Amino acid sequence: MTERPELFIGGRWQQPRSGETIEVRNPATGARVGEAALGGNADIDAAVEAARASFDSGAWADAAPEERSEVMHRAADLLEKRATELAVSITSELGCPLWFSEMAHVPNPIRHTRYYAEMARSFEYDEYRTDGTNRSLVTQEPVGVVGAITPWNGPLSTPSLKLAPSLAAGCSVVLKPPPETPLTAYAFADAFAEAGLPEGVLSIVPGGREAGAHLVDHPEVDKVAFTGSSAAGKAIMAAAASRVARVTLELGGKSAAIVLPDADLDEVVPKLLPMAMMVNGQACIAQTRVLVHRSIEKQLVEALAAAVAAQKVGDPMDPSTKIGPMVSERQRERVAGYIELGEQEGATVATGGALTLPPELQGGWFVMPTVLADVQNSMRVAQEEIFGPVMAVIAYDSVDEAVAIANDSVYGLSGSVWGPDVDEAVAVARRVRTGMVSINGVPQAYGSPFGGYKQSGVGREMGPEGFRAFLETKSIAVGL
Repeated sequence: MTERPELFIGGRWQQPRSGETIEVRNPATGARVGEAALGGNADIDAAVEAARASFDSGAWADAAPEERSEVMHRAADLLEKRATELAVSITSELGCPLWFSEMAHVPNPIRHTRYYAEMARSFEYDEYRTDGTNRSLVTQEPVGVVGAITPWNGPLSTPSLKLAPSLAAGCSVVLKPPPETPLTAYAFADAFAEAGLPEGVLSIVPGGREAGAHLVDHPEVDKVAFTGSSAAGKAIMAAAASRVARVTLELGGKSAAIVLPDADLDEVVPKLLPMAMMVNGQACIAQTRVLVHRSIEKQLVEALAAAVAAQKVGDPMDPSTKIGPMVSERQRERVAGYIELGEQEGATVATGGALTLPPELQGGWFVMPTVLADVQNSMRVAQEEIFGPVMAVIAYDSVDEAVAIANDSVYGLSGSVWGPDVDEAVAVARRVRTGMVSINGVPQAYGSPFGGYKQSGVGREMGPEGFRAFLETKSIAVGL
């Protein structure tokens, strides 16, 4: 059991002014995992006040980059010592398989923290420019107070994409994790406090939508960094516009995997499956639309359905489990509803389905992984983000049509192209309007920018782009 009865405000543990708490339950069993305090508007106000005071004092913003780097490395060391405990915590809150928490959800945040610790030290903040007559000093400064709002599908990893670069840049940060997974993010509070981060620089205040909206609206917040739905992103962008606050928005996706006519399905299916089903399908970058040439559509559907049906669904603590439960009962009902909708729209369930849950899984919030065949791209199951273990197979007759289908979406976050000719696949990838594309399932190089086109977001995270997002540019005329 993990009990967090206090909020971390301005570097100190404090009783919530809201008086609200929430029970956290294991999505696989419904058993109680712990309890956490939830922050309200007054708690957000206190956190922003502490952040503003710390930033204006220069205690962190004016610290030498080397000093910020050392604190961040110490925090990463402390997180690493708790790696086993944190993996269990994430799986208990979220329901993703423990092996995935151990492989990605815990090591990635540690890596992000170390990466930006080094960038704080190595980044060139000052540059002189001259036109032959005049000379300017172009300098980079921290953007100020950052309001970071994160979703439940990455309890540690998504906050790290905001905290690591913003702290490295010298910002003060108020992090608002979601009520579904409020426990694990506090590991950052423990680590940074022990590592020597000055008081006031970091606050962690789990809360609901009202608390998040209050943080976005707060006049002392200079930048909002948000990961979540496109609908929420639009509201944040509109609210931030009223005072021209800076935003980084990492939003939804409906990514297309384009399987070219000469692709080897024996190679494609086992590599594509984890890209679609990661975090039990609850990932914005999931490859949920599978575009296949009509000549191999039947073979692909059969192979994909067989592979999906073979995935072990069950206890996420079991090393052999591939797919665990949805994060909440509400999310389970949402995903099941989309599967039923797909059938009503004319899609065929090749495997899985909303009503196929075996008795042994009915104590948790499970949805059987599902492949929908005979899908048209105009269907809602092809256009809307389901956020569950559901793949939609769409046939095409030419590569031009495949590209058109891939681009026929309000989203543009991720995607993939599959075929034996890498040059051809890259040429297709260049035509897809999306922020990230994988060729044949290979992962992106670490340090590559993460973000999307269209309604999948504004700005980029990770890499140098993710660091610059928390800096402001100032030009100072200094003369020759």
